[in-house]
Amino acid sequence: MVLYRRSAEETVRQFLTTWASGDLGATVSFIADDCIYALYISSEALPFAGETVGKAAIVDALRLIRTQFDYVLYRPHRYVSEGDHVRLRVEHMYRHRASGEVLSGNFRLVVEVRDGLIARADEYHDRAMVEAFIRLVSGSGGVSGNGR
Repeated sequence: MVLYRRSAEETVRQFLTTWASGDLGATVSFIADDCIYALYISSEALPFAGETVGKAAIVDALRLIRTQFDYVLYRPHRYVSEGDHVRLRVEHMYRHRASGEVLSGNFRLVVEVRDGLIARADEYHDRAMVEAFIRLVSGSGGVSGNGR
């Protein structure tokens, strides 16, 4: 019997579909136990920014993201796959729950898949824009609620 193995791009597409829908339980099923998630924003601006290592810590970070932002738009596009690596752009519009202000734009995502699971994800935003937005909505230079 031949078992079907998802391609790296299929894994990433399914992961992002579950994340966009807000289904954290399904999203987590695509993450390797030793996964590394790197969000290249100052951790002083966002408590879930920087490098997060391990599935449990990533789940905490993802949960925190969803408590602070509503996803108005999350549209992955321009997928480029090379073996176990997938690069793409994501058009986004996030509503900051505490202020009601909206942050929109595009970011780059580079994902490495190993054994059908996400082993590493590097997220590249316009750092200056995001950090300025956080200063605007917080009035103090960051979003509270680190918890880590």
